[in-house]
Amino acid sequence: MSLIYKEDPERFYILDNDKEIAEMTFSRIGQDKATINHTFVDSSYRGHGLADKLLDLTVKKLTEEHREIIPICSFAAKKLNRQH
Repeated sequence: MSLIYKEDPERFYILDNDKEIAEMTFSRIGQDKATINHTFVDSSYRGHGLADKLLDLTVKKLTEEHREIIPICSFAAKKLNRQH
């Protein structure tokens, strides 16, 4: 695996060579909130912690922007509720 982590304005994603294998999307709401909407990891790459890494990147970005994170995606909701 030769993984590259990339960022777009409202998502983080991972490429293996030129193939997109995972993503996490989010939406900013107003000046102080954001939702995490969706998490996807290609089935052949599951079990390697890629979704956790995407969540870490997303939470770091939104926290730096001083936003309250509202996890809509079931993966993010499960992970973030464990931290509280």
